[in-house]
Amino acid sequence: MTTFLISGGRGLVGKALGNMLKRQGHTVYKLSRRPKRKGHIYWNPEKQSIEGKHLHKIEVIINLAGANIGAQKWSNKRKLELINSRVNSIQFLKQTAATMPNLNYYISASGINCYGYNSQIEKEESDDYGKDFLSELVKEWEAASNSFKEICPVAILRIALVVDKKGGALKKIMKPIKLGVGSPLGSGQQYLPWIHIKDLCRMFIHCIEHKKEGTFNAANGYISNQEFMKTISKKMKKPFFFPAIPKPILSFFLGEMSTMLTESLKVSNQKIKQNGFEFLFPDFDSAMTHIVKNED
Repeated sequence: MTTFLISGGRGLVGKALGNMLKRQGHTVYKLSRRPKRKGHIYWNPEKQSIEGKHLHKIEVIINLAGANIGAQKWSNKRKLELINSRVNSIQFLKQTAATMPNLNYYISASGINCYGYNSQIEKEESDDYGKDFLSELVKEWEAASNSFKEICPVAILRIALVVDKKGGALKKIMKPIKLGVGSPLGSGQQYLPWIHIKDLCRMFIHCIEHKKEGTFNAANGYISNQEFMKTISKKMKKPFFFPAIPKPILSFFLGEMSTMLTESLKVSNQKIKQNGFEFLFPDFDSAMTHIVKNED
């Protein structure tokens, strides 16, 4: 059995992944600014402070730390917070790794919105970064993670929109649909990469177990926004007839952040498949069936 250290372990992915690892019999420690439970380790990257009691046991670091990208408008100040909350925490983790003699693997979350936007081309991991803010953020984020190569093997998962009923974007999207007022966003024709929470957790574990190295697109597939909203409405047995919300309105309320909802992105998942990973949910319909039924 392996001893893990998870940063960002109190978030949607961190909770699900931590629970899956524990069910498999592993030991999981989570970094937290407010440690309240057994297995939580105090840290504060801004103050360069961390509790060192259990660090000598750590074999694998799973980095999920970072401020919520969709929590508020992207002012210049907020953009800096989004970058620093990721890069600075990784740099501090790397400094701390000197107290982890058993560390043999590092894996980090990253973002799928790193290629810019294009409705025609299916993006692969070898493609260049885009020029927009999210692309620049991911570039810095991944550069910080790749610095761990000086210490141990490194893998990075570029995570698509995570599909989980318990939280994240899907929970917010389902609220108006429950009220019967679901509608497409923008043109509705833009493509959206997605991944089921169970497949994402399994992908992390697959990479760890097989010591995979490099960058991988973490997406079951992609779907048009209209089909995305329509499928959710259908599974929830709710009507879907309201007109699309125009792009200018979304831009007015969300600012630059609206591009995540209105611009198109296709990504390939062939690399992770070629590395032996098999998805549980081959399409969005099967993923939403599982989500709505709330199966374990």
